[in-house]
Amino acid sequence: MSYAYLASTPGLKFNYSLFSVPAGWVVAMSPLWWAIGAANSAAPGTYQNANPGESWSKLDTAPVPQQLKKRIKRAVAANNNNHVNLPLFAAGLAAANASHVDSSSLHLYSTGFLLSRVAYNLCYVLIEDESKSWFRTIFYWTGVGSCFALYIKAALQYRSMPW
Repeated sequence: MSYAYLASTPGLKFNYSLFSVPAGWVVAMSPLWWAIGAANSAAPGTYQNANPGESWSKLDTAPVPQQLKKRIKRAVAANNNNHVNLPLFAAGLAAANASHVDSSSLHLYSTGFLLSRVAYNLCYVLIEDESKSWFRTIFYWTGVGSCFALYIKAALQYRSMPW
């Protein structure tokens, strides 16, 4: 593929999907970054970078409002969950790219994963009512579904190759 071809076809004809992996990492880290800022704003020194694990256990005794403590703990949990799901997404995206899945599908499922994780993070941190927590579950499975769709598209592409 020549530079002239790339320059003459702006937009989604070019495959931007691999940029979604670092974008996914930023989305995955955002709840933790918020939690650190919120903890240190409410009680300066609560989070200490030299010993982050102990910082979260100190949160229980810190002079932080109870609702904020719960949100901070859920943000840390959302961060952990994001990092569990990011490898599933990255591997599915790599498989789909390696098998030459069309760029529109790559963009659709990459965007779907990223948007579902943003919504998941917001739901995880902000929803406190048990009866509404199923929203988080819907966004979780939407993201997983996007990952599985990448694997399925890749498998179908490989199946049609003359090996």
